[in-house]
Amino acid sequence: MNRLTLMLVLLPIILPAKTDYTKYTTVGNVVLTVTNFGMLGTGFRIWDPETGDPQPSCEYPAGTRTEHLYRAGLWVGAISPIGISVTTGVSDATTITPGSSEGFEFYPTRDPDDVVIEKSILMTSPYYAPDAISEQDFYATYYDTTSIVHHTPLGLKVHQISHVWSYSYIDDVVILRFIIQNISQYDLESLYVGMYAELVSGNRDFWGDDFNTTPFFQHKRLYYNDTLYLMYEHNDGYDFMAKGIFGISLLGIQIDTVEVPLDSLTVSFNWWTWRDMQGSVSDSLRYTIMTNGHRDPDVDDRYVIENGYPDPIPLLSAGPIHYLNRGDSICVTFAFAGGMTEAELLQNVGWAKRAYESHYILPAPPPSPRLVAIPGSRQVTLYFDNSPEFAHDPAPPHLRDFEGYRIYRSETGLADPSEWTLLHQFDKTPADTIQDVDHSMGFNTGMPEIEQEGPYKGWYKITDTGVKNGFKYYYSVTSYDVGNPEIGLPSLESSLRQNMVEVIPGTPPTSAPDIEVGVYPNPYKVQSMWDTGIPTGRVIRFYNLPAHATIYIYNLAGELVKTIEHEDESTGECVWNLITDGMQEAATGLYIFCVKDHDTGKIKTGKFLIIK
Repeated sequence: MNRLTLMLVLLPIILPAKTDYTKYTTVGNVVLTVTNFGMLGTGFRIWDPETGDPQPSCEYPAGTRTEHLYRAGLWVGAISPIGISVTTGVSDATTITPGSSEGFEFYPTRDPDDVVIEKSILMTSPYYAPDAISEQDFYATYYDTTSIVHHTPLGLKVHQISHVWSYSYIDDVVILRFIIQNISQYDLESLYVGMYAELVSGNRDFWGDDFNTTPFFQHKRLYYNDTLYLMYEHNDGYDFMAKGIFGISLLGIQIDTVEVPLDSLTVSFNWWTWRDMQGSVSDSLRYTIMTNGHRDPDVDDRYVIENGYPDPIPLLSAGPIHYLNRGDSICVTFAFAGGMTEAELLQNVGWAKRAYESHYILPAPPPSPRLVAIPGSRQVTLYFDNSPEFAHDPAPPHLRDFEGYRIYRSETGLADPSEWTLLHQFDKTPADTIQDVDHSMGFNTGMPEIEQEGPYKGWYKITDTGVKNGFKYYYSVTSYDVGNPEIGLPSLESSLRQNMVEVIPGTPPTSAPDIEVGVYPNPYKVQSMWDTGIPTGRVIRFYNLPAHATIYIYNLAGELVKTIEHEDESTGECVWNLITDGMQEAATGLYIFCVKDHDTGKIKTGKFLIIK
């Protein structure tokens, strides 16, 4: 049975009955799933409970639907008085039952509060915490203390912490720290740690969302960089939509906060053909591989031509830690990093290394301001506060170097800057004295207009009139600083996605008796695409609605085909997807609608035509 056939007959993933057993990063340019049971990525078998869409495993760049990781997980091997044991967070096995299936030997506690916890250094985030390290930290804890088939537990508690930033020089990186504690009754000797990761690139639009039913895995190219302790992969070119290179680098190992020089350890890069390390493979064999010091050959085009395609599964491991006594801990840190080219990947891993060595105290742009978008007819009004102007840069500390704001609009909301249009730029003038730096850079335009009344009094106000009713737009207001020439950093700008808002312009709610309720497009032709301006679904839009109303839609025979409740104080528009209450597609013809205003009791009528 080949790999594709096997994938078609697998049982579904079995996961703990928790709502927050997985989360994925939404800051920066890498969208990585983390879990509280030792697995990174999804194995393409986890769906977002809110949207019903496949949850990103390791999407890079964000928004491109290109995945770079099937799944990954920590391996820990050691010798105890009862023998050699290797605990694996994931393996070549094809089904997952955390904590009770061979190869997936970590498990969360049974405590319902033991879920993935989120924290952020951003004061505008709902997860703000004073002890956070990055713009999005995820904390998870899992254990290896239960005996299962072919596995003797080491007695480990693993505290997993991930860090991610939106800063331009490090937004292609997720840093993962694993604090491994010996909670067994034995001292452990000759401990090795490793990262198993099936790195593989594929674009969902090229292959379809269910990668497991395609030859997706047959196009890996796998490499290793000895200097950076970096294993990385890219597609062989068959999937022309799968852009970028992605890899995992070992950044460091600490014992009681004391750094262990990596060049004093045996670092191994091994790979094997998929399924060669599943099932009843002994812990002794796994431990031998972790400790062998090998540097296996790159699986590049030449290797494949000369040897055939091996479907390689890599493991990066290091050790020994001579003793991990009862109650003691070590901390192992990896960087999951991407780049559009190999040179860019190496540069990004270099920044991850600098972040690790600086204890994550990094030069940072001012945070994005709090942003609110209010739709109007053919316009959107943006309100944002001035909190970034008082932010201190962590490196160097206490420096206030805010310079200005940039206002952007997009029709896609993708992370790619080319998808965004710069509408306005504002910056401080040299006369502004609240900051600690010179403001001679930029255009010295000064700040935008300040709202003088209403709920956003004291906030900045910008109105964008270059929009159409019924089309979806995204807005972002970023903050930027003056840069740091001393360490070679240009002006830094906060992320486009940090405060991104989605809005559909349209008429405001109204109960005025002299304003008619309308429909657009009218007549509606089947090929008309309104929701986002791209072919994503058939809708018509009602406008000039009261804030609280019911819409009744009838065909010419007088039959009620659809009832729509509209309850929205912010807009006088709503959509109908042309599906009747009987779950049928609306037929060609003329339709009559009645709108009942719940506040006044008045009824307004109109008509529209559907043409197929």
